[in-house]
Amino acid sequence: MSTIDPKQFRPQHVAPVRSDAPGSVTAMPSPREMHHVHIYSDVNYDAMVAFYQWLFNAEIIRARPDGATFTSYDDHDHRVVIFRKPDWGLKPERAVGVSHMAFAYASLGELLYIFGRMKERGHAPVRCVNHGNSTAFYYRDPDGNTVETMMDNYTPRQTQDYKRHYQWSEYFGEMNEGLFDPDRMLALYESGVPDTVLIDREEVRRMVREGRL
Repeated sequence: MSTIDPKQFRPQHVAPVRSDAPGSVTAMPSPREMHHVHIYSDVNYDAMVAFYQWLFNAEIIRARPDGATFTSYDDHDHRVVIFRKPDWGLKPERAVGVSHMAFAYASLGELLYIFGRMKERGHAPVRCVNHGNSTAFYYRDPDGNTVETMMDNYTPRQTQDYKRHYQWSEYFGEMNEGLFDPDRMLALYESGVPDTVLIDREEVRRMVREGRL
């Protein structure tokens, strides 16, 4: 029998990020962050929990017996939650709704490490592309949802300006020109080609044309 007293985990005082006085909020606010994702699953529930716990190096914060597993990869109470939905079946292949979830990493080294470990587990990416402002690897989870591991190639302001003004301009070219082979990307990275070259879209396009990437 557990000896933990739940009451000791109720803080004595609330601690909001900020307290706004009445009347001080005068315009529609934007979110402070994108906090968490809920995913419904049925027959693949256990596989889904294992997939996201492993992919994000996450901790199970709470697994409820009624079928709700809360996981977190940082100091928040939950980031990805899997809900069991008995008899809901499988997700249709062509479903209207959210197309994918994207999670940002700090470096190309992290993305390539994930790629290698995912490949070992039989999860090959379905698409790898340099968007110019970002480098992205897309995978499918056990239920067929798409999850993106990505990094920004520039500073936040630069990536926003890139998308606003340069991406899809006449100078940008076709998006598919940024598609790359992840095995070749890993080989180039491990051979010593700098990451600053490997995440530069113009360099990626050149190496693809040369058959190196």
